[in-house]
Amino acid sequence: MRDYIRNLLKGIEEAKLGFSYEYLLVDNYPLGKQDGILDIAREQFPWVKTMDTGGNLGFGRGNNLAIKEAKGEYILLANPDLTVFPGELEKWINWMDEHPDVGISGPRTLNPDGTDQESCYRFYTIMMPLYRRTFLGKLPWAKHEVERFAMKGMDRTKEQDVDWVQGSAMCIRRSLLDKIGGFDERYFMYLEDSDLCRQAWENGMRVTYTPVAKVVHYHQRQSRLKKPWDIFTNKTIRYHVKSAYKYFQKYRGKPNPRELKERA
Repeated sequence: MRDYIRNLLKGIEEAKLGFSYEYLLVDNYPLGKQDGILDIAREQFPWVKTMDTGGNLGFGRGNNLAIKEAKGEYILLANPDLTVFPGELEKWINWMDEHPDVGISGPRTLNPDGTDQESCYRFYTIMMPLYRRTFLGKLPWAKHEVERFAMKGMDRTKEQDVDWVQGSAMCIRRSLLDKIGGFDERYFMYLEDSDLCRQAWENGMRVTYTPVAKVVHYHQRQSRLKKPWDIFTNKTIRYHVKSAYKYFQKYRGKPNPRELKERA
């Protein structure tokens, strides 16, 4: 992961961004497993503000630390395994300036080979975690639901409102965060991004996929079930299941807020 982060920071530096910004690097690794990235950042990238959590606080809490420190009009979340290129972030920020009713947006996310990567979705249904993580997803009706959830048929060259965008590359308007206060820290890992986007819709702001900007994501999925008993032995899968339970408890019986806004 250290090499990914170094590559991301080098890309930011070489992009020579055309707007003022601050970069906050949060080291959320558990004690004893830290890889020295903060020391590297301080030595090689002195423009980076480093934050050591002292342990793994989870995705939401870790990002919330940086969100509370950040002073900008926009908060741009970037996973360590992203690569950015000159001009792309400027196009993204300019697009947000031109669309003040958008609270959260996500860019066009590409695999290293240039093919499109899934980066926006419909809101979870109660069976979707099982469809995506177990053999049930191979059944014909479940496969159809999974493809619908992942918006497989969407035209990724066109801007469009979506239920939620992936937190690996996400631009959030500060005025929205002032209303909702950041990520729900009851999730340790998974569904925080879906939850945040749902809150944006509930607060009257749009969530939009915008291909005006592109990033490359070296995505490594860790929570796919390979054996039936992995649900008990694989830690990341257990986190996903726990988060899904909290999510469905929180939104049980509530309609899709995007659909409500579009019908209004």
